Amino acid sequence: MFKGPGGMGDMMGLMKQAQKMKKDMKKLKKEISKTNITVTNDDKSITVVFNGDHFIQKINFSNNIDIDNKEKLEIMLKEILNKGVKEVDKMSSDKLSTLSKQGIPTDLPF
Repeated sequence: MFKGPGGMGDMMGLMKQAQKMKKDMKKLKKEISKTNITVTNDDKSITVVFNGDHFIQKINFSNNIDIDNKEKLEIMLKEILNKGVKEVDKMSSDKLSTLSKQGIPTDLPF
């Protein structure tokens, strides 16, 4: 197990480091949750705001959108929603990469 008088001190140091990692991860995940990502389609007729948990916070349609063409509207919504999900994933990944650069695994269960 641990040899020598420094063994227990090493274990305490590791425990403190693990607690700090857990605290840092929780703080970062909370920050990600509160971050909003706004995406619009090419002609800016649809705007969607997502939070970091992938929940839609707001959807806005401009006055010039053609809501009578159901098929076109469905395609536009699918594209903008998929774009938003990708943007949220990228933002989360970028923020989590700061921890992984410090040697902290980003897939910890906390």
